[in-house]
Amino acid sequence: MRVVRNRADARWFPSRHNFALFRLGAYLRLRGARPEHRDGILVIDRHQSATETWLVMSWVTLTFACYLAATLFVDWHIALALPVSLPLAIVLLEVPAILSALTIAPLLHTIAGDRVNGFRVNGVVIMLLFSAASAYFALHPTWIRFVAWQFLALLALNAVAAVIAFPLRHSIARLEAQVGGVPSAQ
Repeated sequence: MRVVRNRADARWFPSRHNFALFRLGAYLRLRGARPEHRDGILVIDRHQSATETWLVMSWVTLTFACYLAATLFVDWHIALALPVSLPLAIVLLEVPAILSALTIAPLLHTIAGDRVNGFRVNGVVIMLLFSAASAYFALHPTWIRFVAWQFLALLALNAVAAVIAFPLRHSIARLEAQVGGVPSAQ
């Protein structure tokens, strides 16, 4: 675990984000940030960006609600189907996370040991399921294909950002080290 003391500008560290789009945006923001010396400690972890977590989960939930509306409530008008499918999507989104935590993660844990990260396993399972569902719905001749294509487009945009961010990883590490991201004494 890394901590940064007395530097509020460390909130822009790319290493506080999971997705390449957010990491790249944070890198660009950190490059232009002025040093902000304030009392406090920031823990640097991939799961520290509340904005990223909220935006991605809202996007996934709304996309899933659209998929449910197009599948379960196909005869309904979209204005009625989406409000009904949204609470259902919130509840049903937990199913793949729970199933992967109960089946896939323990299996991988027995194979790879302590290197298995449950957050990563759940994220991969959910993104694979959404990618498959989006590929399926992208072929439909109804309104749902637009939702599916926006998911696939954002997924591709994140992949492009990852290709751009990969060669910058040493520059990102140097910039974070300049701000003061050092390992904590545990």
